Formats: sequence, C-alpha cells, structure tokens
Amino acid sequence: MAEAQAAEHPPVTGRVQRLGSLFSRFGLASLSSAIVSISHLLVQIFSIHHLGTAAIGTLAFLLVIIQFGYSLSNALVSTPYTIAVNQGDGQDDGTEKKSFDFFFPVNLMLAASQGLICAAIAWATASPMAALLFGLAGTLSLIRWFGRSNAYAHHTPARAARSDIAYAGTILAGLLIAMRTGADLPTIGGLLVGASLVGLLPFGITYLRRHFAMGPGRAIGAYRPVWREQSAWTLVGVLSTEATSNSHSYIVTLLAGPTAFAPIAVGMLFFRPVNVCITALTQLERPRMTRAVAQGDHGAAIRSERLFMGALLMLWLATCAVSAIALGFFPGLILKPTLDHQLVMIAVGLCALLSLVQCVQTPMSVMTQARRAFRPLAAQSMRSCVVGLIAVTLLVLGAPPVFSVGGVVLSQLVMMLGIWRLDRQWRRDRREAA
Repeated sequence: MAEAQAAEHPPVTGRVQRLGSLFSRFGLASLSSAIVSISHLLVQIFSIHHLGTAAIGTLAFLLVIIQFGYSLSNALVSTPYTIAVNQGDGQDDGTEKKSFDFFFPVNLMLAASQGLICAAIAWATASPMAALLFGLAGTLSLIRWFGRSNAYAHHTPARAARSDIAYAGTILAGLLIAMRTGADLPTIGGLLVGASLVGLLPFGITYLRRHFAMGPGRAIGAYRPVWREQSAWTLVGVLSTEATSNSHSYIVTLLAGPTAFAPIAVGMLFFRPVNVCITALTQLERPRMTRAVAQGDHGAAIRSERLFMGALLMLWLATCAVSAIALGFFPGLILKPTLDHQLVMIAVGLCALLSLVQCVQTPMSVMTQARRAFRPLAAQSMRSCVVGLIAVTLLVLGAPPVFSVGGVVLSQLVMMLGIWRLDRQWRRDRREAA
C-alpha cells in the first residue's frame, strides 16, 4: 500500500519541487525589486497629498529621468560589464581582473551626468536646495544600480536584495516621519539621498573605492573597444525600445489629449509588477546565460532561457488572475466613476497581450545578448520601432485612442519574431557544429 502511494505521489511531489526551485531562484530578486517599485509609488502618492501642483509634476518628471537612467546604465555599463565578467576572464572568488576596473569610473561619469541633469531640472522648476539634493539623488541612484549589477554579475543576488530592502525600508521610514512632520520637495530629495546611501551599505567601501581606481582619460580609453563592440548597439536598442514602448503615451496625449490616455494608464498600472520583475530577473539570468555560452555549455544556456520564460509566464498568469478578480468583483477600488469602464477593460486586455509578448521575448533577447549578437539585436529593435510608431499613429487617427496599445503590441510581435529567428538560427548552427 505504501509503495503504491509512493508511486502515485512522485509526479505531484516533482511538480511541487520544481515550483519551489523556481521560487527560490527567482522569488528573492522579484520581491526585492517589487518592494523598491512600491516605495517609489508611495513617494508619489505622498507628494500628491503634501506638495503643490508644480512640485508634484517636478517630482514625477525627476523620477522618470532616474528610471530612464537605469536603462542607460544597463546599455552602457551594466550589460557589457556582466558579459565581460562572465565570459571566462573573471576569477571564481568573486573578483575580476584589473582589465575590468575601467567600468567603475565610466559608471561614475554616467552617474554624475545624470546628477547634473536632475540638478538642472530641479533648479529651473523648484529651488537651489532641491537642485542640490536631487542632483545627489540622481548620482547615487546610478552608483547603487551598478552595485546591484555587480552583485548579479558575480552570482551573489542576496547582496542586491539586501540593498533593495535597505533602500525601500529607508524610504518607508522617512515617509512615516514626514507624515507627522510635513515635507516639501527638498525633503523628499533628501529622503532619496538617504535611502541611496543606506542602499549602498551592502556593497561595502571597496565597491565605492573602485569608482576612483583610474583617471577618466584612461577609463574612457579602455572603454572605447566596449563601446564599438557592444554599448553603441545596446544603446540603439534601448533608445528604440523606449521609443516603441512609450510611443502611444506621447502620441495619444499629443493628438487626443491627456483624458484619452487615462484608460490606457489604468491598464498599464495592472501589469507594472510584471515589468518590474522582467527587469529584475533579466539582471539575475543574464550572468548565468553568458557564463554558460562562454563555457560552451549551450544546453545549460537553453535550460536557463526556458526557466526564465517559465517564471515570467507564471507571473503573467498570476497578474492576469488578480486583474480579473479586481475588475470583476472590486472595480470601485480602482476605477473612478468618470472613467469609461468598457475602455478600461479593452486597455487591460491589450496591456495583458503586450505583457505576454514581452514575457516571451525577453528571455530570447537576453540569450541573444549573451551570444554577443548586439548588432543584429539592434537592427531588430529599430525595425520594431518604425513599425510601432507608424501603427500607433494610424490607430490614434482612425480608431479610439485606447486601441493605440495594439500598435505597440504589433511592434513587439515584430521584435519577438525577429529575435526568435536569430535564436533558431543559433540553435541550428550549434546542432550542425556538434
């Protein structure tokens, strides 16, 4: 009897173990990134209740600049650094050869550039004190971001998670205090500075010192081959992807007005957790895929790609379920009476489809980067961008604005199919070589 029960339960036990393995591999990175995203959302909600209209707009724009800085950091520093460390040149003790030190001063220059941009915006729209604090916040945010990439590159995701939790915890504590004492825009800037400093603690003083390991001239000279081979093409991909993803936001607002964009904004809000986790899990899986490809273990790289895609699809299904429950049973908690519920439903459905395409596309894109096929990937991104801009514009002019999301879906499908062809070709070449 016991043997029969044992024979009956292993499939179920195996599925549970696989689910547990997926959660242990991806859960920490997803959770810590989600906590940071929630902390930024709470900052914006706090600003709505405690700041004037102009300050609210300034803060929102500065947070957008900082968020875009993360994408630039990924293109110019984090991705090429991760690939370089995991191409077999690194050491197994968590450090790497001196040839990689130039990434740190380059990151410092990028962070300082973002800090100057944030300071200039805050100076022009707020006050000198806000400029000082948001300049520091913009600089420190990219130094902390590269610290996370450094931790993932050396396969120590717990350090990145500790940084995220420390950062978000400091923001939450600061908001609780500010709720009692009040706050203005410089206060929120100071809060972001403090959170970034606390978030840097898990990386240690050695990490900070490496940003001054060599002069700017030497660093740029050493970085130049990386720019020609990788970063220039990755930057093209980032800029075209950003243009494609946000084209409907700008085009709808410009041609139809901000009110027409409201249902789309609500639909995007439902799937924001998926986007956050895509970013976090990409940083987690890129080093693993890169190392497997560099070592010639193509089977391990493909298994990593499939696990990555499986985790994203599970997350997407869970988000769809939560969205359906919220809209079906508790619509009043999210939707205002002034919103057209039918348009919101259409927007949520289109955003769900867009998110699904991104969940399928991202693992293949990361695999393509691991194979150092940056130029073909940039070409696919540019093609997708052109299709997206044309499709979104035609849909806004010829249909209700909510359907503009369909143009973004079309562009992402073009991107996904192009990357899929690159991926299939690579696998055929590996089989023929074997």
